[in-house]
Amino acid sequence: MVKRSIAFVLLLVAVTWAQNADSLIDHAIELYETRHLDDANLSESASILESIVEDNPKNVRALYELSKVCFLLGDEAEEKDAKLKLFYRGRDFGESAIDLDEESPDAHFWYMVNVGRVGQTKGVLNSLVLVPTVRKEIETVLEIDPEHTGALDAQAMLYYELPGLLGGNLNKSVESLNKAIGLDSNYTLLYVDMAKVYIKKKDYEQARWFLGRALEIETPTYEADHVLDDKPEAVELLEEIKDK
Repeated sequence: MVKRSIAFVLLLVAVTWAQNADSLIDHAIELYETRHLDDANLSESASILESIVEDNPKNVRALYELSKVCFLLGDEAEEKDAKLKLFYRGRDFGESAIDLDEESPDAHFWYMVNVGRVGQTKGVLNSLVLVPTVRKEIETVLEIDPEHTGALDAQAMLYYELPGLLGGNLNKSVESLNKAIGLDSNYTLLYVDMAKVYIKKKDYEQARWFLGRALEIETPTYEADHVLDDKPEAVELLEEIKDK
């Protein structure tokens, strides 16, 4: 009877800790999703997730959310070395999440995003070397979750960025973005990226339409991304092509 009581108490503690960890992760997500309201929110989100991972290195959700936050912090960093350090950390957290759960689409996705950013930060040659890894991870995400809009966008931009000899294809880029927009019509990054594709195709009328659409969406899926990145980039691109 005593052994059963001890086992029950331990189980109760484990369940309570798991619930507390999930609540903390939810709060960390809320913080990084409102980083446009307070610059300190992103760092606070990172601190919360780091404490969870320190206490429980096998918390897959905390690991891939921390991988995402490292990517966000890396994008904000100004110095190349600081960027790389954060992207490498994000890559490692994502890889740890994959090791624990190979079927987690978000673990694969944020691992891939950080790997891609490492390549971009180090230069064109490094980007090309990492293309097979990035492509493989995108394919893995979409095999697990065919409706993962982030992976569809990444797939589209890979087709957009690569030369034709290495698999670049603007029509396939449009196809992936159209699918993603069909799944989430308020995801403003998709419209900005679609505009980039049409600019490359020299179809400036279509590009302006997509940029205008990005700016007029009132309830963007990712408000912080919209305010900090998508809206400013849409305005900049519209200015660049206004006479074309």
